[in-house]
Amino acid sequence: MGSAESRVPEGEQQVSTPTQPSDEDRRKHLDFIQAVVTRMSAASSSAKGWLLPVVTATFGFALVQHSRAVTLLGLAAVVLFMFLDANYLRQERAYRRLYDTVARGTRAVPQFSLDPSEADDPIPASAGWRERVKTVIGRWVPAWSVWSSWSILPFYGALLLIGVGIYIRAVIT
Repeated sequence: MGSAESRVPEGEQQVSTPTQPSDEDRRKHLDFIQAVVTRMSAASSSAKGWLLPVVTATFGFALVQHSRAVTLLGLAAVVLFMFLDANYLRQERAYRRLYDTVARGTRAVPQFSLDPSEADDPIPASAGWRERVKTVIGRWVPAWSVWSSWSILPFYGALLLIGVGIYIRAVIT
């Protein structure tokens, strides 16, 4: 049956004390997080790769046919892919924060957790509703620093400018 010290009274759960993860566990955790960052980066690159033929086809057809509707379709594709790519970058940055937190050990992160919010400061109980809404929205909508990133704004901004130019040409002719 076991000794009296090893038995847990009925109705109570045995709670283990948190232990410091081993170096091997920490390395494996960092490998998991790095794999997510790598997938986000590949997805971002893939989004750009899919957008180029779509935009080339729509803008090319719009130029030949002087079609405003097709130009707007191409512009909508650019905006859609821009939002998708910005979200990949936002998520990638969140996972990089988680990576840094685990690597430095500055905050207690559950072992093998892939939840990037573990690296963020919790919302204080004294926070007002505006701060809470801003935090929740920030988890879904990229901040200006993401939109203005060198991998988002120059690439998609150039395509948007080209699309607007094609739209103006279609209106004039």
